[in-house]
Amino acid sequence: MPQSFANFINDAYNDCIAEPPVPVKGRVVGPNKEGIPGATIVVKGTTLGTTSDAEGSFNLSLPDGNATLVVSSIGFANQEIAVNGRSDLTITLQNDTKALDEVVVVGYGTQRREDVTGAISSIKAEDIRTQGSNTVQKSLQGRVAGVQIESSGGDPGSGVRVIIRGAGSLNNNNPLYIVDGVQVDNINNLQPTDIASFDVLKDASAAAIYGSRAANGVVLITTKSGKKGENRVNFDAYYGVQQIAKKIDVLNASEWATVSNAAHDNAGLPRLDIAQNPESLGAGTDWQKEIYRTAPMQNYTLGASGGGDNFTYSLSGGYLDQQGIVKKTDYDRWNLRLKSDFTKGRVRIGETIILTREYWRTMAGGWGGQGGNPVGSALKMIPVFDVYDPAAVGGYSGAAGPVTNIANPVAQLNLEVPETRTTTAIINGFAEVSLIEGLKYRLNLGYTGTYGSFNDYTYPYMVGALFKNADADLSQNKSEQNYFLQEHTLNYSKVFGKHNINALVGYTYQNTKYNILSGSKSGMPTGIQVLDAGTTNIASGGYARENALLSYLGRLVYSYDNRYVVTGTFRRDGSSRFGPAYKYGNFPSIALAWNVVNESFFQPLQGVITNLKIRSSYGILGNQEIPDYRYVPLIASNTNYVLGQTQQLWSGAIQTAFATPNIKWETSKTFDIGTDWGFFQNKLNLTADYFIRRNSDILLQVPIPLTTGASGSAPYINAGQITNKGVEAALTYNNKIGEFNYQVTGTFTAIDNNVDFLGTGTQQISGGQPTHHGASATITQAGGPVGAFYLIKTAGIFNSQDEINAYNVEGRLIQPSAKPGDIKFVDYDGDGTISQDDRQYCGSPTPKFSYGFGSNTSWRNFDLSFFFQGTYGNKIYNGAREDLEGMNIEINYSPATLNAWTPDRHTDFPRAVINDPNLNSQTSDRFLESGSYLRMRTLQLGYTLPKSILTSAKINSCRFYVSFDNLFTITKYTGFNPDLGRYNASATGGGILDRGVDFPHVAYPLSRTSLLGVQVSF
Repeated sequence: MPQSFANFINDAYNDCIAEPPVPVKGRVVGPNKEGIPGATIVVKGTTLGTTSDAEGSFNLSLPDGNATLVVSSIGFANQEIAVNGRSDLTITLQNDTKALDEVVVVGYGTQRREDVTGAISSIKAEDIRTQGSNTVQKSLQGRVAGVQIESSGGDPGSGVRVIIRGAGSLNNNNPLYIVDGVQVDNINNLQPTDIASFDVLKDASAAAIYGSRAANGVVLITTKSGKKGENRVNFDAYYGVQQIAKKIDVLNASEWATVSNAAHDNAGLPRLDIAQNPESLGAGTDWQKEIYRTAPMQNYTLGASGGGDNFTYSLSGGYLDQQGIVKKTDYDRWNLRLKSDFTKGRVRIGETIILTREYWRTMAGGWGGQGGNPVGSALKMIPVFDVYDPAAVGGYSGAAGPVTNIANPVAQLNLEVPETRTTTAIINGFAEVSLIEGLKYRLNLGYTGTYGSFNDYTYPYMVGALFKNADADLSQNKSEQNYFLQEHTLNYSKVFGKHNINALVGYTYQNTKYNILSGSKSGMPTGIQVLDAGTTNIASGGYARENALLSYLGRLVYSYDNRYVVTGTFRRDGSSRFGPAYKYGNFPSIALAWNVVNESFFQPLQGVITNLKIRSSYGILGNQEIPDYRYVPLIASNTNYVLGQTQQLWSGAIQTAFATPNIKWETSKTFDIGTDWGFFQNKLNLTADYFIRRNSDILLQVPIPLTTGASGSAPYINAGQITNKGVEAALTYNNKIGEFNYQVTGTFTAIDNNVDFLGTGTQQISGGQPTHHGASATITQAGGPVGAFYLIKTAGIFNSQDEINAYNVEGRLIQPSAKPGDIKFVDYDGDGTISQDDRQYCGSPTPKFSYGFGSNTSWRNFDLSFFFQGTYGNKIYNGAREDLEGMNIEINYSPATLNAWTPDRHTDFPRAVINDPNLNSQTSDRFLESGSYLRMRTLQLGYTLPKSILTSAKINSCRFYVSFDNLFTITKYTGFNPDLGRYNASATGGGILDRGVDFPHVAYPLSRTSLLGVQVSF
């Protein structure tokens, strides 16, 4: 008899004599004996199961009467029930108290979620597991209420701007980042898979323990630790491609020549030789096509974790290679992390070591032309010119003749090689001793070191007639930053009866040292990048600076009967950045919380409302983020003087900046009232806050006359007040229907930003120019938001000379240079002329509200997640349109210029005219656009292989996924990206003063990314 037939007969016999299934029915109820719908009932060790109906009832057939049932439901603790021959069961599930007992990371320790009185948002690793971002900050975008995260661009390794509860300073609005107890300036170089949790401290109660560094909020990052008895090896990898999400349309060669000819004809000027025969030019060079590419990206991480009774460890390493969508740009990152702790008796010691090595190949910043970087040049470069010229020095063609100085962007990318290499070390070590029951002493030592080198090599070139570099150039600089931290804290925790006390006192000292050394030479041999090889004298420079912070801190948390909680916090900081009279600042806070759900009168409602807390806080925070030594005069030595009749040269010194000895801390006073709700056994959770954040004694630079002779930076003074008022909310809903699990999340933030007053004399601060030739688009002044748009308004097109003549004051033409087809500007001040004095408020770069929403779902072995985020009500000044629609200079133009006004075709687009006598292209509301958008941030589909397949290979889990980032954006904004943020502040503009200004000459478009990845655990 064949073996297979014998097996068939044996199986059939066993089926015949097997016991018939045993029916069982029952009802699943909660602590209040109400039925729980949607509960899952599964026979332990099998896939046999069912779900309860709307009344909590269920029916199930068991393989035998002694089976064990596993019962679960969102918001309740799992329970195992032995049937023991019963046919009718009542199964009571208890509330899952993990949400109440959840530990939240706060400054210098942790607290139970139930005892938290401040506004803290927590994001766990599993919440962003499906995000697919290669930087930590981008993975948080739209997921934290009250936090606005704006992209700085799509260049590889780029950062973002993070603003917590509105812009409260005109200097640095970056939050304080703490990684495993150590302050860091940059978290973009962290490996996202190393992160266990983010805790964002937003109000004074939560952040006051960090005093003068916390005015802009605090982000606490905890990296992953090993778990006792769970030894794991994890491998994650993905490979993907990036493509430009959106290009800006420009004219081809034939179209450009047509518009150029019309502009010259209308100005009464001869046509350009290169534009004489538009039809013969064809499409010409597509400069954007020449610089963009489909760019690969790959990432690999390998980690091991585990531990025993007294020791845990977590070790990981990672490599990221991200090529940019602009050719020649690139970013590489190597990460290595070790975290462990050891406990022996009363002593616990541990450390975190994070090492990162980064490499950037960036774009050239510009060759002095009006194109700016290669992205800006690709928009503006005239398409009639060729890319290459083998006969030219360097091998590239360029603009020639009477045209604007726009560089060949392909030449910029290939003939200048800017490279940056950075090594970062974050080291934390701690020792904790239990002195007596409830009292612990902790010593925390931290170090962050950043060592950078920048190398910029430029080949010899002759690009067209306008750009020349006779000899190869080399610029190099070396930078070193060392941050040292020493902290001593005592923590006492005691429960007696209904009273719970937690007290913390501490002392901290921080010291930061910077060193910069730079040098440059010309006459370099081709391809040799060593300064000594140059033929010219070396131009060198450098500086060193140092600052320190000495602090005393304390916090007391008192809870009575898990119902009433009071938190008091105090910190005193002494900073070397201020003079003796204002060196120290005090930063207190007080907060109250009422856990209403624990009141006896609330018990009847707990079947529906399982968590209700009301909390409020008030406190004072500080900001010291200005350059060092500004309270003393700055002196430059080795300055030459020519004196006497013989004009003898004398060496001396000169004061380059005035002292402001009375500058002091910026002060941020914050009031917050919030509430936390949980419904249906915490399946539905809602957190909402209202806050007022008033920053006074704003540190800002004031302009000084050139006649003072001070050529350095303008002095800082305390002269302003900014108020942010807002509401924020976060909503989460978790549930399951049989084998289908789903989670829905959403966040909402609305902030009103207002400058209460400025004491700068002029009472206003202008931002930077949106183009090389335009006026400032923003003004910060009392009565409006920071970086508000103040622009000359337009009122349509003059269609006839009669309309121009009718626009007058007492017979004097308001726009005497206007012709039919020119723009009509609003004479706001009524003085009969159009000037910068006619600017008026046109909108704010701050969104009226921002939001995010998404879902994580799973069914059997499949999972699907998506996330959207966006803003509403903010404005963006489109600097690219001011350039491309101007027709006043010899560059490429927008397709909109093909619809320019003519005597035979009256349109809403002004006439084409070179030199622009009416200033149609001046900075005005013509180029101000809506910045509102909705973006599908991520979409990810995953499949986890069944355990039955993996067991023999000793694999714990294996998941494959496909992920898409920035899949689409719905917006009326016509530029590259509505989610823009300039985060490099300077005294002359930039940073927060130009938050909503899209600068075409420094742009890098956003990319759309598709990834295929795998996650394996052994």
